[in-house]
Amino acid sequence: MEVSVIIPMYNEEENVLLTLQEVKNVMGQYSPYQIIAVDDGSSDNTLNLLNQYASENPEVEVLKHPLNMGMGKALITGFEKASGKVIITLDADLSYDPNYIPLMVWKLHEENADIVIGSQYMDGGKTEDIPFIRLFVSKMANRIVGYSMNENISTVTGILRAYKKEVLDSIEIESRGTAINPEILSKAIALGFKIIEVPVTLKGRELGESKVQFRSTTISHLLLTFYERPMILFGFVGLFLCLIGIISAIYLFYLYLIGQLDPNRPLMIFMVLTLLSGIQILIFGFMATQISLLKREIYIVQKENKLMRKRFEDE
Repeated sequence: MEVSVIIPMYNEEENVLLTLQEVKNVMGQYSPYQIIAVDDGSSDNTLNLLNQYASENPEVEVLKHPLNMGMGKALITGFEKASGKVIITLDADLSYDPNYIPLMVWKLHEENADIVIGSQYMDGGKTEDIPFIRLFVSKMANRIVGYSMNENISTVTGILRAYKKEVLDSIEIESRGTAINPEILSKAIALGFKIIEVPVTLKGRELGESKVQFRSTTISHLLLTFYERPMILFGFVGLFLCLIGIISAIYLFYLYLIGQLDPNRPLMIFMVLTLLSGIQILIFGFMATQISLLKREIYIVQKENKLMRKRFEDE
């Protein structure tokens, strides 16, 4: 199998047939190829339409979750069944044009990359008809999470990607929601895989409603950012407390100079507590950063274990 395309779907009855046909039209140049549609517990007619289309197109395989388990779990289910040397992940609503697939596969081989990301936020990329709030949240999330990673990646949360199969075979994926995309990048970077971006256009969906839950998505991305660079959180809080303590100390020193300092004032205790707390939190941040730097060794061990399990399963 040369290329596998994984499309998670949840209540996408308006887009099912159009998306599958668009992808099939693009994939005709690869032989053989595989389209894996993962129904993530849809409550509408999505599954029936998928089964109907698959019955007429043997290259399409339908996988089903009994209930909605999240995009991350849907992708993991697809990864487990994918047999292609190259694995493409794609949205079900045609926010990204499937015609980018050949370019990404070509880039994967031409530049000897391990992951190719379709990026709307890099130079040359653009967005069209995206609601302002969604676009603002997406840009901020990509900027914040991207800052926490060592590579200069513009789009870390997008689903449009091409992977070499060995990349996904080497990574233990834990996320079950939208955080799966930055998690894969984080672990791939730690393991030394080569990642490149290509400019694409992200369009607003024309049919159906977005399933993205901004609150939970934002929280998960912030947690991942703090996990990647704990000093962002500890450093900010620690420095803020130290600053408050220093300002309090300067004010107390001023009172001392003018002869109005009362040693029993609560501000004395407040100053000491804020300074000590700030310093302690900064120390915690430093320790957390050192622990975070050990993740590469952890990922290497996970990679060896996963590859070993895969070899035993193949035998």
